Amino acid sequence: MTMPTKQIISEKLQNCFPNGCTRILLINPPVIPEHEFDQNVALNRRYPVFPPYGLGILNRELKQHGYISEILDLNYGIFSHGADFAVWKKLLHQRVNSFRPDVCAITCMYSMTHPSLQAVSDYLKDLNDKIVAIAGGVHPTAAPEVVLTTCRGIDFIMLVEGETSLVALLDHINKKTGAETLRQTATLIDGDIVILDERAVETNIDAPPDFGDLPIGQYHDMGKIGAYHNLLPDDVKASTILSNRGCRGNCTFCSVKAFFGGGGVRMRDIHAVVDEMEFLKQKHGIKHFMWLDDDLLFNEERAIRLFDEITSRNLGITWDASNGVVARSISPAVATSAYKSGCIGLTLGIESGNSEILRSVRKPSGIRHFKRAAQVLNEFPEIFTKGFLMLGFINESVAQIKDTVNLARELALDWYPIQILTPFPGTGFRKQLEEDGLIDPDTVDNKFFLGSTGGQRRREAEEKVDAKDFQDPFTGDLARIPTAEELKDLWFVMDYRVNYEKILGEERPVKLAMLQKMLRDICERVQENPLAALYWGIIEHKLGDTTAAWHLKKLSRQYLHNSDFWRKRFEALDIYRLF
Repeated sequence: MTMPTKQIISEKLQNCFPNGCTRILLINPPVIPEHEFDQNVALNRRYPVFPPYGLGILNRELKQHGYISEILDLNYGIFSHGADFAVWKKLLHQRVNSFRPDVCAITCMYSMTHPSLQAVSDYLKDLNDKIVAIAGGVHPTAAPEVVLTTCRGIDFIMLVEGETSLVALLDHINKKTGAETLRQTATLIDGDIVILDERAVETNIDAPPDFGDLPIGQYHDMGKIGAYHNLLPDDVKASTILSNRGCRGNCTFCSVKAFFGGGGVRMRDIHAVVDEMEFLKQKHGIKHFMWLDDDLLFNEERAIRLFDEITSRNLGITWDASNGVVARSISPAVATSAYKSGCIGLTLGIESGNSEILRSVRKPSGIRHFKRAAQVLNEFPEIFTKGFLMLGFINESVAQIKDTVNLARELALDWYPIQILTPFPGTGFRKQLEEDGLIDPDTVDNKFFLGSTGGQRRREAEEKVDAKDFQDPFTGDLARIPTAEELKDLWFVMDYRVNYEKILGEERPVKLAMLQKMLRDICERVQENPLAALYWGIIEHKLGDTTAAWHLKKLSRQYLHNSDFWRKRFEALDIYRLF
């Protein structure tokens, strides 16, 4: 008879912990993998450096159940030591020696952080092969086979939300409970993966995280917290806050639904949320908050009450919704309440301007919702508005991508972050590609990273002296399905059409000041970018600083002189006329 999964996992746990387990070290690994890390970008504070909110929740739960736990944030440690990437090993070694953990629980939010998870867990085994390492978070949940087979240092995975199931696992190790209490666990047994996917009962989410002695007020000084970091004065400290878990949507390219389950959105008590904000302001001096919510406006009436509670307490804070909100929930009442409570930045999840694509990926909003939301937000020019856009959907034609460009130009939001669709593990999009044989199920890092550390910058460097021919990809047969290489050029032109060209017609001082900060951020993050430098110069001219405008246009010409990649694009898109 085949042994039940719970019993199999139970036996391995007892073998790993013959003397029980009381001391747990919670580890946040480097977010940017070493091969992508650029020290200059880090020193310019252009990498994400978030307080580890999820580990704070785990830390609270562990302590409440009698366990001894601490948080080690290796990501913060790198930036607080002069952006010295190699320092994480020293920090980990020191903490293991001083804390003497029985188990190390390592979080991994993004697939791009997989190399860091692997490096940290393997190094732990090198330090002490008796230490048991458990991985958790979105990426290990979505790709447990990949994590267990490529990370020799990982012994177990806690799937989905782990605060209840981790405590249950530790209680079982310490013989407080039987194997029947085990939930949400994966491991390797004799080379075969064993997965127990039965979910634990959800914990109460009203209580705030326990960050221990982490210097929450100093995170802002190390890097970016949210997508609107560049709009904040340097002396304004920022952090994160959470008001609910889950999302009403079930978009095929997103893993939120799989991670938080299909039980809907779980909302925290409004007063508990604002109490946490007030505490962080009083103890750590936090004056700006980024919402971690995936569906901040899930309940419109509650959202208004939440924002009104912030306003009524006169906290004097600002906030942004970097993760994106569902456009259909943007009403005049919601926008007014958000503005009064301190909203400075709001991102809409748009993705596509083609109705057929939106239906195929199951977006909870449609084109009419996007248009209405843009119209409402236009009444609040002090709120910097963004819209997430994507290209590269399955069988998406160039014509359909052009629909997205046209809609974005019509909505006239302030900026559009654009991504070539990434097949993240655990998403419907990824599963469809695997079923169609278009992607290897074991592939981990197949993304086209944009920005200063990714594929776009590598391509610029490779073609700096002798670039490939370039022409506007939005020409020819628009019914064609673009290749992976074409998508890169489509991304480039799309970015230019929806983000830069509209600056020529912008005259509102409040918007020009915001765009000035946006372009300065890009120039500091992405070195030698003639397009950003040129348009930054155009903005400075509009704002009346002709000296700065002249200097920036001179820089742009200098960058062009040094790059055949950029020269070909300026010529094809007729950008030289702007000098």
